[in-house]
Amino acid sequence: MPRIIKRTTRLAAVVGMAAATSAGMFVVAPASHAAPLAAFRLSNFSATIANVCVHTDVATQCSGNIAAGKSSVYHVAYNGPRNWYCTATAKGLSGTASTPYFSRDDVKECAEVGNIFGASIMLK
Repeated sequence: MPRIIKRTTRLAAVVGMAAATSAGMFVVAPASHAAPLAAFRLSNFSATIANVCVHTDVATQCSGNIAAGKSSVYHVAYNGPRNWYCTATAKGLSGTASTPYFSRDDVKECAEVGNIFGASIMLK
């Protein structure tokens, strides 16, 4: 008996989709092609708490305010490995440090470095 119920459910779904399509409604399948993910390390080797971010062509991933000496790997969505860059903002300091564009093929980590007088980002 369960097999008949399954077939009836499938038949009803097909008939319902055909009726919806003929009534002028569009039936769209859900997007199944999500952007790939790359592992990328964000680190804080400065003397202050900092928020370090990596920017790809489709997403931005930030570490949040992490303590000095901390490092974590994040999974970042992207379409292409080129034209990525990092930014960092140290708590208590004005301004944001930024890197030039880089390729994910060459760089696997952005690390905030520096002291209370100034910070910069090192690419590894």
